[in-house]
Amino acid sequence: MTPRLASADDLPTSAISLAAAFEHYPWTRHVIPEENYHQRLHDLQLLYLEYAHMHGIVAVVGNGEGVIALLPPDAPEPDPGMIDEIVRLHGDRIDRLDHADLPTDPPTGAWRLETLGVLPNSQGSGIASALLSFALAEAARRGGASVELDTSDPRNVRLYERHGFQTITHTGVGGGPPVWKMRANFPHAPGKGCSPETTAAEALSAYLAATNTHDFDQVEKLLSSDAVYFFGDATCIGLTQVRDYFERTWAMIPDEHYWAEKIQWVTDADQAAVATYTYHWKGAIEGEMRSGAGRATNVFMRTEHGWLLTHEHLSSLPSGDLRQETDA
Repeated sequence: MTPRLASADDLPTSAISLAAAFEHYPWTRHVIPEENYHQRLHDLQLLYLEYAHMHGIVAVVGNGEGVIALLPPDAPEPDPGMIDEIVRLHGDRIDRLDHADLPTDPPTGAWRLETLGVLPNSQGSGIASALLSFALAEAARRGGASVELDTSDPRNVRLYERHGFQTITHTGVGGGPPVWKMRANFPHAPGKGCSPETTAAEALSAYLAATNTHDFDQVEKLLSSDAVYFFGDATCIGLTQVRDYFERTWAMIPDEHYWAEKIQWVTDADQAAVATYTYHWKGAIEGEMRSGAGRATNVFMRTEHGWLLTHEHLSSLPSGDLRQETDA
């Protein structure tokens, strides 16, 4: 169930999945009329997916069981026909839409996460987190500086926070459900590391996104020159050894996808920050899909270039904690 960029053939099935995922979502219930609600929701999701596929990023898992779509800041305005269709589908509730909810005005310099959904019977299996990591890495690869989003579900807030998003505002809109506006920043190429204003959580998110590019030059931007890694089968000291280990792993698992869950900050001080989390990976080894999980500790230090990772320690999960197909 490794995320991949969607093809045009994936969009109809993906729209069906999104309609099921958002069936009871507070915001869509607020802005779409009850009459023919499910069909209106499906048609809107398909419109947005087709637009994002043409101008941004759409990624899927499997046959569309999970879907994510992002738009770049320079996405063109939708054509008049699309706008007319959006207005028709929202009917007498069109006035409840905030301008930012139409794909016409992404924040200056920021990508916008338009939608992320997983079929109800597949939720809780890590698909949303995998899609988010994949899409953030792809946006970063395309030169993205940051991503913004809106959500009306507090459970989503926790998911996004694990990927480095921070809440900008938390408000109600026109008597509707609460809305959390959130933002995550990416590494600032071509300089070293993240912006000095970046938080440790954003640096961790950027690091995880960089690992999924399979381009060590992107990972290196987030690393201290004397970084020390404790892997389960090796100790690597310095960027040369770390690069060699990463690139050998990617060669063995060319489609590997890596993500983090249950992130906890042991300390988050002015000059040092330490995070622990459960890491997961999936990918094909010699044509056979494999996966694994383990525990990770990351140590970040604040420098003139922003937060840099100086130490990572990976270890196996305690016996019985999680089933693993492959020892991590």
